[in-house]
Amino acid sequence: MSQSAQSLAPVRFDTDAGSKLSALRRTKFVATAALALCVLVFVLAKSFQASYPWLGFVAAFAEAATIGGLADWYAVVALFKRPLGLPIPHTAIIPENKDRIADNLGRFIEVNFLATEPVREKLAEVDFSALVADWLADAERAAGLSRFVVRLVPRTLAAVEQSGLRGFVTSRMLEQIEKVPLAPLAAELLSALTDDRRHQKLFDEFIKVIGRFLNDEQALATMRDKIRE
Repeated sequence: MSQSAQSLAPVRFDTDAGSKLSALRRTKFVATAALALCVLVFVLAKSFQASYPWLGFVAAFAEAATIGGLADWYAVVALFKRPLGLPIPHTAIIPENKDRIADNLGRFIEVNFLATEPVREKLAEVDFSALVADWLADAERAAGLSRFVVRLVPRTLAAVEQSGLRGFVTSRMLEQIEKVPLAPLAAELLSALTDDRRHQKLFDEFIKVIGRFLNDEQALATMRDKIRE
């Protein structure tokens, strides 16, 4: 990362954090103002309800809105901290239980998303060949991929030649081949070939092919011409 990019990264982070903090403050101000308005409406409606009975409905509405707002405020604050700083039980739920929440969340993801069976089922649902075919059906993408391969293959071969990778791989293959017991493999191969007289059947088929070739005048003429050449 260049020096200019390093200097811009913290500034961007601070800008994002500042904008989010400003939005949070605006939201809190609007919510507090709405709650205060509901309390004010409730007080005024109750004060003039004797003179205007219909204000009872307004007071009931404002009372319900006030109680709902206080309940929402308490529920949200109790998740993250102590309401009004008081040590009320079952508050500051997330800070007090963050380790347990993280363990349970990690276990849930591991069991339901990263376990062998769910991953296998999800992969079985994906038709990778169809995805590749659809992607390559686009002429522009196919041309771009071909150009990339044409540039990549010579460089790859040159890198392999210069790095000595081919010699290393060859030596390793020879070492592994030398460790292979050829005699038992040859014995098993001969056993499989001679079992149930398979070798005789193969020989009969070979004789039939040779017979058909020798009876084909055009093939014999072609072979004579090749021998003369």
